[in-house]
Amino acid sequence: MGDRNEGIIKKIKGLLAIANDNKNDEESQSAFMMAQKLMMKYDITMGQVDSEKDNESIEQGQVTVYKKLFWWERKLAQIISKNFRVKFFYNNRFLKGQRNIKRAIVFLGFEKDVELAKEMYILAYDVLTFYSKRFIEDQYEDSMILRSHRITADYKNSYMRGFLEGMAIRFEEQVQKLQQEYGLMVLLPPEVQNAYDEMFRDTKGISFQIPPIGELQAYHRGYD
Repeated sequence: MGDRNEGIIKKIKGLLAIANDNKNDEESQSAFMMAQKLMMKYDITMGQVDSEKDNESIEQGQVTVYKKLFWWERKLAQIISKNFRVKFFYNNRFLKGQRNIKRAIVFLGFEKDVELAKEMYILAYDVLTFYSKRFIEDQYEDSMILRSHRITADYKNSYMRGFLEGMAIRFEEQVQKLQQEYGLMVLLPPEVQNAYDEMFRDTKGISFQIPPIGELQAYHRGYD
């Protein structure tokens, strides 16, 4: 992994450790904003003095195992790919002894961008599952209601939907701010978009459904 990625990931892991110690999910989300900002600033600086990009190859990087993908895993991949200079797609496979097809999320882009996007996906995955679980436990403890699969699913889906939508908006706001500060920037390299279009020229994309907000409080807590 290049020096850029190692430096960014080390800093983000440090920020996440502080957020976990303080039990603050807002600080965790801020860590991912910092990752995007560092990536964009680094590429601007290096682009002025380095022609390395001309020699870079476009790579694929699998980020999940083959499994039944949940809606929030797909949505997270969508957000990370949009904000870390890669595209994402699914590889499909029938696993031995199973009748239903399983899918894995794969990132496509320049090697250093794929590496960083994979790391950010894994870190964000861990953060999202950790804080959603903690929120659910706190809700049951505070409300004293009986646990049920439906209530747990509503809490989890609503919290995750709020968290992911809040993250997507914060990324977008930061991009706009950095565009004003440094000038117009295209996050996704055109070479990557062309490679993606060539791979899936005659392929119809796979859509996924995002569940409705079942618990408004959970949604707002995740969003905030």
